[in-house]
Amino acid sequence: MRFFEFKNKDLESALVNTLMNMKGDADEKDQSSEISFDAVENIMTNIGYPAFNYDIFKQMYDQGNTLENIVADFDQETIKIKTEKDAETDPEMDFDNQGSTDKVKQMAKSAMNRRR
Repeated sequence: MRFFEFKNKDLESALVNTLMNMKGDADEKDQSSEISFDAVENIMTNIGYPAFNYDIFKQMYDQGNTLENIVADFDQETIKIKTEKDAETDPEMDFDNQGSTDKVKQMAKSAMNRRR
């Protein structure tokens, strides 16, 4: 590993810890969580990463799964964090009424009718 890769791992780890703390706070309060990108930049500067910016965040997001598991959506203005509250508002899928299962239901019904 090169030196800058260690730095990026440390930076990613610090960012993930920050976002996970926000997620935990939001989950405890049963709320969704969103933070401005300026606030994230300030936090990262305060913990020792003054070079952090949107481009670095985007690069880390695109290169790994870690941030994908925490971040619901982001743009240059805000980062929306995945929370339990957001998961509850997502519509649940009804697997019994999916197109692929309709054919299986038809085949099963046909087989049952032949047994009678």
